[in-house]
Order: sequence, then structure tokens, then C-alpha cells
Amino acid sequence: MSDSLGTKARERLMERSRFKTWSRVPVRYNDLDPLGHVNNTAMAIYLEEARCGLITPLLKAHSRHLDMVLATTAMDYRLELTYPGEVEVGTMVTRIGGKSFSLAHGVFQAGRCAGTAELVLVCFDLEKRLSVEPPADVRALLESLRGD
Repeated sequence: MSDSLGTKARERLMERSRFKTWSRVPVRYNDLDPLGHVNNTAMAIYLEEARCGLITPLLKAHSRHLDMVLATTAMDYRLELTYPGEVEVGTMVTRIGGKSFSLAHGVFQAGRCAGTAELVLVCFDLEKRLSVEPPADVRALLESLRGD
């Protein structure tokens, strides 16, 4: 994973207490690989479910042309995930820029951290096909999700 948060901060993403916001995502049978555990690509889907459930409704309420695009993803896989069950994805904002922001996630199953991730997202006008500054209400939501 990149060092945008630094080694100690990345290790702290394994602590449940760091996250204010949580999403529950079911583990699907088709997430499994031939080894019988959840495939690494499913982790990206769990992160997408968490961030889209959190931020997309506000973006869409503001304008049908406003969305976010993923610019960077870095994930650390720490423990295998299993089926059946669910994962809990903790989310926090780590940086808010002019047109982009960074999220950090912790993915937990049965109370144990199975993975962490850092993402950079860009606010994007789908009609103009350009990056844009987030509206004030979106920026306020991002500020409320800021971690320490």
C-alpha cells in the first residue's frame, strides 16, 4: 500500500475504533475462488458497496450529473474471508482536496481485520466530463466522516 497515510496510520486502520461509519456487506457464494475462500477481487466490491452506499445518495440528490470516479486504490489483504457470512466495512475520510478526497477502509469479519484500503476519489460532472469541486453539502458530509 502507498505511504500516503504512513506506516503507523495504515496499521491503525486495523482498529475498529478508528471508524465512525460502518456498512454491512453480505459475502456471496460467487465471491469464492477455487481455494474456497473469498477471492481478492471481491474486496474491491465490498469497498465499492460501502462508499457508494454512503456518498452516492447525496451526490445524486444534488444533481443527476454529479458522481465520483475512482482515481487510486491500494489494498492490503491481511486475513482470508470466508463464506457464508458478511463483512463490516469501516469508512473514514483522510483528506479533502479541491476536487478530490481520500477514503480509508477497514474490512472486518467476525471481529477480525481482513483487509485495509486507501482510495482517492474525484468529484465528476458526468455531463461536462470534467472533475469539479464538491458542492458544499457534499463537502460537509466528507468533513463529518473525517478520521483522526
